Formats: sequence, structure tokens, C-alpha cells
Amino acid sequence: MKYSRRHSIKTFGKLSLGSMAFTPFMNHLAAQRITGATPKRFLFVLKSSGLTEEHITPPAYRPFLESPVDKVIDKPLQGVALPETLTSLDPFKDKMTIVQRISGKMCATGHSGFYGALGAFKGSNTKKPITHTIDGYLAKKFPSVFNHVGLKMGNGSESVAYPSISSAGGGKQLPYQCNPMIAYMNLFGSIAESGDVQKKYAASGNILDFVSNDVKKLKRQLNGAEAEKLDYYLEGFDALKERRIKLTGMQKILNQNAPEVTDTFTSPTPTHHLEAHFDLAAATLISGLSNSISILCDDLQTNYDGIGIPGTVHGIGHGATIGEHNSEQCRDLIRKFHLELLSGLMHKLAKVPEGDGTMLDNTVIVYLSDNSDKHHSFATEWPLLLFGGKFNGRLKSTGRYLQYPDYGKQGHRTIGNFLTTIVQAAGLPDKHFGHLDLGLSDLDQEGPLHELLV
Repeated sequence: MKYSRRHSIKTFGKLSLGSMAFTPFMNHLAAQRITGATPKRFLFVLKSSGLTEEHITPPAYRPFLESPVDKVIDKPLQGVALPETLTSLDPFKDKMTIVQRISGKMCATGHSGFYGALGAFKGSNTKKPITHTIDGYLAKKFPSVFNHVGLKMGNGSESVAYPSISSAGGGKQLPYQCNPMIAYMNLFGSIAESGDVQKKYAASGNILDFVSNDVKKLKRQLNGAEAEKLDYYLEGFDALKERRIKLTGMQKILNQNAPEVTDTFTSPTPTHHLEAHFDLAAATLISGLSNSISILCDDLQTNYDGIGIPGTVHGIGHGATIGEHNSEQCRDLIRKFHLELLSGLMHKLAKVPEGDGTMLDNTVIVYLSDNSDKHHSFATEWPLLLFGGKFNGRLKSTGRYLQYPDYGKQGHRTIGNFLTTIVQAAGLPDKHFGHLDLGLSDLDQEGPLHELLV
């Protein structure tokens, strides 16, 4: 088949191969062999429309939420019942920390904090990010075949989206795969048994060659800034071709760990897509394809028909009753669904021996909302769940409930402090990650959450 330039670029876009950038990682792997260090991995799971602190607080500790707190509350989770929607996490209580009362007013905006949830800076869905978010930053510091993998529950028609959640630097927002089958082809297409997937993967390689050669011819006709732009695209094409070579050398481990392609990968039901994405995320981590993964569970237009909630997240956020369920019951069902999927992923990581523990011990996992605590939030509270990631004993995520002093009080901490904690636990020297809250100028805002670091 003869391809035109227009056809090539159009087809290339549909295949979404350019949605995940490659950075050489052989030096990183060599360093691991020499030092014996285990890889550091990061998984960020986000939901929209807020995560209220009561939703993730054990009943025994809810009295702490009812009165002003002016010091850090640090309580064990052992022997304490979790909220009903968190019971799937019971096997991981010893690896979990519930973090309460940190804030994020430096990035709060209406329906979403956008890049702020993972970047601690003001973001927008209409403007380019001003700097990197933590998932994009860690992807650079701990490179892999696919430096960053973004997965999002789609609406059935989109294959890739730019939800303004993750960035690799100023103006460099990161894409999220929406279609599980396309994501599977990108990640595991080189070993796919399906003839159709094999053909698409092979065709994508042919398109890469064609487009790369085509752009090189075009470059001869240009100069100055336009030629520089083409150089950037050529680097991307060449990197993608190099990545395919690396994948060829990983056939054995990919065959061992590739997820089973079930009906959830092709189902028109959005919740089935999310199930497939969690399967893909687990397989991607276990196979060593990526050290930084972000899953966006939903957006405001998502419906949860698959779990009996045929209404949008936006409507639920505004108090809508959906069928037999009021808005709070809908929120409970959605959160329970997310955490059951997350629990399943952690079970898979916990079964893989690594170093003196398991792969889960070397993976930091965070569950939070992109919009702090409410549908329309002031971001004075940003509840979250932290799992795993011992990182050679540097991070203390060991069955704890942590509640920080209320907003404005001495000792209060922000989402920036939390992100700094992860960065420093990973061994990076950053003094502070993200922006400061100008409304807290009389407080010392820099640094990590010391209660979580050894």
C-alpha cells in the first residue's frame, strides 16, 4: 500500500504511538546491576470531584475531624476498622498511611486542580503547564522504556487525551491512553498473539519509517526555526524506532507478564476500560516497561453505568440522586470500585519477590483527587492514601493515620510538602517540590513531611 504524507500522519495519530516518549535507560539499568539497587517505581491514581476526608477516615478516628487540631495526630491502623468502602485494602493496612489536613490553595481552581494535584502549582485546562508534575519529573529521573504511562477511563470514542493532569516540564503536557486495546498495542504489541494486533504493530513500524524519511526530505526545503521544529519531530520518531528495538530484546519478560486481553479491553462500558487499565498498569510495572504510571479514573462527564450508576460524576458532585442512590451513596460505590481495583493491582505486585521484599515494597502508590476534598473545593484539605515504597527504609508508610494541624496553624503542611516527601524518599536532593501558598507566608512551608521520612 502506498502512503501519502497526510495518510501517514493521520494513521500514526490513530495508533497513538507518539503518545509515550522514550528516553535511553541502559545507564540506569547498568547502575542497578553494579550497585544491586532495586528499581524505584511510582503509581498515581486520581479521581475527580473531590475526596472528602470523612470518606477515608477510620470511624475510631473521626472525632479528630470534629474539633480544631493544632498538632500532628499520628495513630496506628492496626486493630482499627477501616471505612466500609476501604475494606478491600485491609490486607495492606501495614503498608498504608492515611494523610489528612494537608492543603493545596496554591493550585485550587473550581472543578479541578488540574496539574496542581501532582505539581503543587496553579494549573488550567486551557493553558500549558508552567513546569513538571511529579510523575513527569520522576519519569525523567528514573528512566525506563516508556518513561511515563498515562491511562484514563475514556468515553468510548477517544483513543488518547490530554487531561491537564501530568506534564514533563513547561508547556509539555503528557498524554493519557483512553482505549485499552491501543494502550495494549503500544505496550505489549510486540508479543501480541492476536493477528490483528500484530498487523497493526507491524504497520505502525512501517509508518514510523515512512514518516521519518518523509520528514527528512522535507527538512531539506526548510531552514531556521522551521528546520529546528522538524529536528524535534525527527528525534521523536528515531526514539520510537529505538524503543521498538528495546522491546524486541524484552520478549521473554513481556511474554511472561503481559495481561490477558479479556472482554474488558474491547467492551463499550467505561468501567470495563478502567478494569483493563489497572491490569495494564500492573503488567507494565512488573515487566519493567515503566517506572512512572498515572491512572485518571474518571472526569466530570464519566458515567458509571457498569456499577449501576447511570449518571455523570458532575451531576453526582452537585448532589444528584441516581436511581436508588443519593449522591453520597454514589460516591461511596465509585470509591469502593476504585479501591478494589487498586487492591487487585497491589496483590499482583506483592506476589513478585524483589530484593529483600516484594515489588510492592519498591513502588510508591498514591490515591487522591485532582480537586482536593470537594466538587468545588477551597483546597484547605486534601486527603489522600499512600501505600508501599519503603525505598531502602527511607519512606515510612507503615499502617498509620496522620492528621496535620488545621490550615493556618503552626505545623500545617501542604500538597507540596507531600510531593517533596516522595521525591526525597526516592533519594533526590530537591529542597521543595512545587509552589508555596502565599496565604501561609508566616509558616515554614518548605521541605517534606518529616513524619513519613526516616
